[in-house]
Amino acid sequence: MTQFGQQSMWRDTGSADAATARELAARLERRARADDEVEARDAYLGLLGIADGQRVLDVGCGSGAVTRAIARRVGDRGVAVGLDPSPALLEVARELAREAGLGDRIELYEGSALRLPFPDRSFDAVLCATVLSHVPGGEAAIPELVRVLRPGGRLGVFDMDTDMTTFTHPDRALTRRIVAAASDATAVDGWLARRMPSLFEQAGLVDIRARGFFPLETDPQSFYAGLAERSAEVALKAGAITADERSRWVQALHAEQARGPVVAGRLHIFVQGRKPA
Repeated sequence: MTQFGQQSMWRDTGSADAATARELAARLERRARADDEVEARDAYLGLLGIADGQRVLDVGCGSGAVTRAIARRVGDRGVAVGLDPSPALLEVARELAREAGLGDRIELYEGSALRLPFPDRSFDAVLCATVLSHVPGGEAAIPELVRVLRPGGRLGVFDMDTDMTTFTHPDRALTRRIVAAASDATAVDGWLARRMPSLFEQAGLVDIRARGFFPLETDPQSFYAGLAERSAEVALKAGAITADERSRWVQALHAEQARGPVVAGRLHIFVQGRKPA
């Protein structure tokens, strides 16, 4: 049986030391600043109905980029609660929350999406963004996320579909091999988002809806441009391509970038549902 996610840097962040956590946080913050990411985040927080005075849980909060966006929406009367398995990442999230002037409306806790350390019916809304595809057995988190929702509360899961990754490149066949290999190696379940509406229904949610987002970037220093070269390295380590193929593919990518802006991005799926009152 194929073991997916063997090269995922997000599979086990709980044991990350301070230096590793800051490197991971820098990646998260760089992605969070991209225009398409900002627009997608504003859109799905709006779809989830995050509003003033609410108590909202952000599961797998990492550096807290989404948690801070939630905190701005819930205002002084609300609370944004972030949960993450990494104590080191949570320390970075605390620093960034204080720097943003949001420390008084953000609470951060250590814990797992599979065993939430909160009582039943604790939150008006729960969000899990780009997390469960990296968690072994991640689909088992859905009943837990529903458990801590208040009646009438809304659950949202925003996650990537790793096969749906695009890079401007002249070699279609080799690019497809690299994308497929990186999809399998960097996510425990890169197809989980496709099953999310069914999992929501099985967990008893209603008013289930799905919407696609496809963040794209053209800057060669951007997060997704960097993902292109990382994908080639991952494919090499996975044995899907040779060292010569990797070198040839990266050289062609750089040549495309030298000629003008190239497109790099990945499909994300947002699924939302409501807990019956």
